[in-house]
Amino acid sequence: MRELEVEFGSWMRNVGAQSMKANLLRSLSCFLSVLLVLGFTARSVRAGAAAGPSSRATQTSAAQPSAPGDTNIEVESWIEPRPGWLYVLDPKPDAGGPGGRIWLVDPETGKVNGSIRTGDNADFALSPDGTRLYVASITHGDTSELAAIDTAQGVVLERGTIEDREVANVLPPFSTMAVSGDGLALRILLDTPKSADADSFLLATFDTQTGGFLRRTVHLGNCGPGRFISYPTADRFDVLCPRTNRVRLIRVDADSRELQNLDVILPWERRIGAAEAIEVPGAQDIAIVRGDGAVIGMNVATQEFAGTSAHPSLPNRVPPAVWPISPDGSRIYLGFNRDYDRSYDNRFYLDYGRPPNLRPNNATAGEFRVFDTRTWRKIGTIKTKMPFWTAVTANDGKTLYAMAPQKHSILVLDTVKMRQTRVLKVGGAPALALVAP
Repeated sequence: MRELEVEFGSWMRNVGAQSMKANLLRSLSCFLSVLLVLGFTARSVRAGAAAGPSSRATQTSAAQPSAPGDTNIEVESWIEPRPGWLYVLDPKPDAGGPGGRIWLVDPETGKVNGSIRTGDNADFALSPDGTRLYVASITHGDTSELAAIDTAQGVVLERGTIEDREVANVLPPFSTMAVSGDGLALRILLDTPKSADADSFLLATFDTQTGGFLRRTVHLGNCGPGRFISYPTADRFDVLCPRTNRVRLIRVDADSRELQNLDVILPWERRIGAAEAIEVPGAQDIAIVRGDGAVIGMNVATQEFAGTSAHPSLPNRVPPAVWPISPDGSRIYLGFNRDYDRSYDNRFYLDYGRPPNLRPNNATAGEFRVFDTRTWRKIGTIKTKMPFWTAVTANDGKTLYAMAPQKHSILVLDTVKMRQTRVLKVGGAPALALVAP
């Protein structure tokens, strides 16, 4: 009996030691979990801290996704894209339904090989190497979700939220998001209203290497729905501001602190407008396509302006958009609105600036006029069988894809023969497209 008591006591002591050890391990595990949560929280930064509490951004990892109520970007189906495939932004895939889609389209077959569901007012940007697709859309109020998607696997790698992203209340004619040419930074346009009649536009910066937003933002004043002219590196970019009729030449450091933010006034009335702006290949100039079709060169070093061979062609107008350029930069394809009512000529671009709805849905183009970007002489005209909204060029420059949202279509045009060859039926209202490199 004594031996049994000894064995029982020894067993109890072992159990107690094991229990104490288990408790200690559980406590240590909880402590480490708290440290991880605190560490993750510390990584969440406010993109618009310099602009006040309304411009903030946070980031979450794939292991800690946003709450279901704050997530509406979802990859529904996917095949790894091949070079030349199209990412097509469709803000109205279903008649009267909420949310949008991004379709992955093989333009050779017209087959849709992937679908990404989004919320309302979606926008997107593609990394230069094509490995990451960044998608943003509204979740609620002024809050947007940002998702970084691995394009090979069709998997969301990171999610985050950002406040006061600039969105279009109509079909978007260009993106207000862009990845730098070196792939290091994604910048997103914010609209942070100071009052009912005064806005302050900012650029938030998502560091693609660390997966988080930088604390500092770049100030654009009352720029309006601006867009990037060029963005070769993370520390240098130029922005076109339609509302103020200006160009901003910007340089920043690694923390997005402004080293230069030069504001250049365009030397014509704002009602004339600026439809497009590009950097001229092999020159230190920015070429600005006015709304009336004239092209004016701006010397970046001196900020002086000079006319070119492209003159006004009223009453025809060039709607504001990112019109496509050939891969070698030698040609630009400008969409012209041929049927614009001359009696409203003086209001054409003012309608785009107040309020900043970018571009009415019926302001479509009816033909492409092709210009040599070195001489600015017209090379030819490409007629289309239906009105189009925006366009992109194929990687080899031999094909042009024009979005025709009113006809639920993408027009395929041969840039060598300068004629339309096919029509692809895609989604409800294809508005923008990106080409997989």
